Order: sequence, then structure tokens, then C-alpha cells
Amino acid sequence: MVSIDLIPQLTKAKITELNETAVKVSIKGRLGVITVPLRWIITEKALAVGQEVEFYFSYMKAGL
Repeated sequence: MVSIDLIPQLTKAKITELNETAVKVSIKGRLGVITVPLRWIITEKALAVGQEVEFYFSYMKAGL
């Protein structure tokens, strides 16, 4: 089994879609798109399409 250190990296993205329940962001560096529930967003600012955001990104580990 390969041992990989799971070290989250601060990643930048831009909001592409926003609705009552979720936010869709495009990850910088052409890494793809991710959609997350609004309850996962930690901010005191109002969200808007085009706004830049940051989040921690890591590998997924299976077989726990």
C-alpha cells in the first residue's frame, strides 16, 4: 500500500453559480468544478457570482 501524506492545500476558485441551497465554483488552474452546500460556506459577506473564494483541498482516501 502506498503511503501518502494528506496535507490540505489552500486553493482558489471563482463562484460560477449560486442558488438557495448550493454554490458551484470553478477551481483555478483548470482543476475542475465543485458544487457544495451553502451550509459549508463560512463567511459574513454576501456571496455573488464572479466572487473569488478559497478552500482547503486534499486527496480522498478510501478503504477506511
